[in-house]
Amino acid sequence: MKTLDDGGWHRTSPWAILFFAAKIIKFFVNNAWQALAPLFAYVYASQQDVVTSLIIGGIAALIGLVVFSVLSYLMFRFRVGQNSIFIREGVLKKTQLDIKFERIQGINTKQNPVYRALKLVTVSFDTAGSAGSEGNLPAVTREFADSIRQRVSTVEKVTEDVEPTTDADIADLPPLLQLDWRDMIRIGLADRRALIVFAFIGGTFEQFQDTYESWIMAFATRMFASGADITAVQGVTVFVAIASVVVLIFVLLSVGAAFLRYHNYALYLDGRRLRSVGGLFTRHEHSMDLEKIQTLRLNQGIVQRWLRRYRLTARQAKSSDHNRASKSFDIPVVNDAQSDELRAILQVPEGGRLTQVPRDPSFQPVSAFYMRSILLYAGAFPALLAMLVTWPVVGARALIVFLWLVPVSLVAYRRWKRAGYLHDDEEIVRRSGFLGYRTSGLLFRKVQRVTIKQSRYQRRKGLATLRMQMASGGIYIPYIPQDVAMRLRDYILYKVESSTKAWH
Repeated sequence: MKTLDDGGWHRTSPWAILFFAAKIIKFFVNNAWQALAPLFAYVYASQQDVVTSLIIGGIAALIGLVVFSVLSYLMFRFRVGQNSIFIREGVLKKTQLDIKFERIQGINTKQNPVYRALKLVTVSFDTAGSAGSEGNLPAVTREFADSIRQRVSTVEKVTEDVEPTTDADIADLPPLLQLDWRDMIRIGLADRRALIVFAFIGGTFEQFQDTYESWIMAFATRMFASGADITAVQGVTVFVAIASVVVLIFVLLSVGAAFLRYHNYALYLDGRRLRSVGGLFTRHEHSMDLEKIQTLRLNQGIVQRWLRRYRLTARQAKSSDHNRASKSFDIPVVNDAQSDELRAILQVPEGGRLTQVPRDPSFQPVSAFYMRSILLYAGAFPALLAMLVTWPVVGARALIVFLWLVPVSLVAYRRWKRAGYLHDDEEIVRRSGFLGYRTSGLLFRKVQRVTIKQSRYQRRKGLATLRMQMASGGIYIPYIPQDVAMRLRDYILYKVESSTKAWH
């Protein structure tokens, strides 16, 4: 497995069966309703009791999982060529992948507790033009993963004088960033996936609503039977206490998930490659070549704003909006100073001189006429349409729908106040947001298409919207002076045409 040029087909370690088993389980979890339908049909049609039917169904599912995992391992082969990796896989559907080294944007590794004890890793490849990881090599040695990484670096000529380091000596590199237990709490509190937990809790309460109500009524009956006098204040106190416990459990779950994913998180610069390692039980390692970065995005939600922290994301080229996260290198929490320091490193030598901290006074505002478009299309038109539809039914009371303009006005004002931009000779940063902030920065030479759009209203006011299309998505700056937009467009086109460097 350590010989790259023998030209033969190889199997990975038999421990790769664990990888294929986890992949099958993940598939069934993601398609839970379709996967569980046969099981429910079997239980319903069976003449046996439910427990026996579930046990038999569970044993059958376990046997099927083992059989398909072993077959997936036996059908998996890979071969390393001079400029690409070939992978053959599939039990029912055969697939062959040809992953060119020059298309590889990132090489990531994952190491669960079993693989860590056996000194094995799972290698995944992020490539240009794919929605997610194009290929995986499960249960290979750390040395083999390092040799693949070095081969890719050699083919791409990412570095000239600096040789890429290996996992054995990455710990000797000075970290750019290290996270401690306090950062785990910040990540857990600000994680947007926490909404899923709330949704699950809400669904559970709805599903078992009758049971909860019966329990509450029984509790109240016992309290009254014992002669206890419950006042309204005490009732509210009990409700607040229960709600607080639920929220506390939710927070603990979210923080616990942050510890599982980012424990001992460290960020390194390995030559011209950004690498991160972290994880409590499963060790995650991600990497990204600095040349592959298309845009830098700094996000700050409501909780992050209260904590005075951000999430920094370096985005690569993507083929579609599907599975966008797989094309991103996330740094889960940074402060103002760390954001500017990392940005200077990630955009050097061309850029990195600008800031993406949203409260920086150097941001130029967009025109206040930007609010008018929001008020018109999100406020006035919908309210007028609703009034016309409801007037024949309720009469003059239909005018109450125009109260909708009040919240829309607040939204428009907030959006305008947060909109802004700044630029120098090499890069531009756009600021936006509503409750929080988002700033997106890019190098001019990596823009694939730049256009200017004007509505009739904008044309009368001498304003325009500048749109820049990147391989990682589009960025637009609304309602800026028309002459400024035209100068920026012409300069961006000049930078693109005069640059000899690859856009990707």
